[in-house]
Amino acid sequence: MTERQVTTVSFGYTPRPIQAFLHQTKRQRKIRFMVAVCHRRFGKTRYALGEIATDGFECPHHNPQYAYIAPTYGQAERVAWTYLKEMFKDYPGVEKNEAKLRLTIPRYDRGDKITIWLLGAENPDSIRGIYLDGVVLDEYAQCDPSIWGQVVRPALSDRKGWAIFIGTPKGTNNFYTMYQTAQLNMTKHPELKWYAFNAPASRTGIIDADELKAAKAEMSEEEYAQEFECSFSAALVGSYYGKYLTEIEEKGYIGDFPYDPSYPVYTYWDLGVSDSTAIWFVQMIGEVYKVIDYYEMSGMGLEHYYDVLKARGYTYADHWLPHDVSVQEFSTGNTRAKTFHKLFGRVPRIMKKTKVEDGINAVRMILKKCRFNRIPTQRGLDALRNYERKWDAKNNIFQEKPLHNWTSHGSDAFRGFAMSVKLSDTVKVKTLPRDAIIDYNHWR
Repeated sequence: MTERQVTTVSFGYTPRPIQAFLHQTKRQRKIRFMVAVCHRRFGKTRYALGEIATDGFECPHHNPQYAYIAPTYGQAERVAWTYLKEMFKDYPGVEKNEAKLRLTIPRYDRGDKITIWLLGAENPDSIRGIYLDGVVLDEYAQCDPSIWGQVVRPALSDRKGWAIFIGTPKGTNNFYTMYQTAQLNMTKHPELKWYAFNAPASRTGIIDADELKAAKAEMSEEEYAQEFECSFSAALVGSYYGKYLTEIEEKGYIGDFPYDPSYPVYTYWDLGVSDSTAIWFVQMIGEVYKVIDYYEMSGMGLEHYYDVLKARGYTYADHWLPHDVSVQEFSTGNTRAKTFHKLFGRVPRIMKKTKVEDGINAVRMILKKCRFNRIPTQRGLDALRNYERKWDAKNNIFQEKPLHNWTSHGSDAFRGFAMSVKLSDTVKVKTLPRDAIIDYNHWR
């Protein structure tokens, strides 16, 4: 009988004490869903990849699969791909797919393989249809919130996989909501195996006191509180509308403001082709703009949105479309405005092409006149709250132009609303007799 040879391979990852604590806690408590709020320079990417690598060799299932998901595919490649390849550079038989950012690692003792994918949340279709034994959603605050419930959570179901949401706060958005969920389930539903963890720089000891003192002197109070002290309550740095939405929420302007059949509904669109289409539903009542509903979908034709609007059962006034609907399409020879007219039975109103900065200022001015029906408009509110300036990492400053991501569609449509509203519309609606018989619907 020959003696079995055992080869030890180092991943080149030695966890810091606080990272080791997270690894141990996940195993000892059998945590399935972890939300880790971490300060900058915590080492969260290395921690996340270390967790995936370790679990891959421990997983009892055949051919385990894992995903590391960043807000964009480009971020996943820049932040994690080099780290991941370095971790397995000395392991024999590893297959690297540079085009798909996929690593395949043999498990020689089991005769199968581990597959690790690096993916971007901006392309959920790249994730659909695969099973996952574990997933890390990095910088979840910047990810499209729908990716969890619609794509990732179902992928974990078959094999009862785990998930780690990790990142630094960016206001009270989807990451904050997930953190609250973890806190609640830890105390109320421990059987669900959730775990909430908050690691401000003042407690971890990873960054020394002198460096923190210097950073605090150089940054605004909000920036330091958000980036190093993991504060969700600090104003979202770089956000165009965050503080304005916080102000109107404190005044009670985001709540229960349902559809009033006495007034017509105006719709404002950002009409996508390959991207999402976003629609805001607004009633003008006196000096108030009651934002009653919001809808967003991708990959669908105008017929789908016709059905959506009809199913809502609202009485409609004007439908406002973006300026580019007047451009002729090569495939049909018609403009989308003509297609809309033929389908909806009415000529759409066309938004004027304006400067983005003028539209942003218009939104800031009009928000104080708006009343948002919270539940139906939550997705749109999330988009507005997280709409932010693009960060220039090279020069360490925010650019003046917006970051294009999942927030853009709802924000562009709302900007169109703000720029299209005229005082005459409000006056006309305000003076309508309540017993007038007016058909605004025109459905054919």
